[in-house]
Amino acid sequence: MFGMHERHGDDHDIERGLRGLIGPGASQVSISAAMRARDAARPTDEDLARAEAELEIVRRGWQPRDPLR
Repeated sequence: MFGMHERHGDDHDIERGLRGLIGPGASQVSISAAMRARDAARPTDEDLARAEAELEIVRRGWQPRDPLR
């Protein structure tokens, strides 16, 4: 019914928290929970180094001089 992933008991709490962040009206997530989520989502030095090495940023309307990889 839910695809390959089984729902766990705390999924309801996670979904409620997400709805509080993205749903209409005021957020139901506490300030400390929002700050923890921000810190957990912050990229690590390894993430930043990998992005620097692997990502090519192409701006809209910009044409590269050399073909992209």
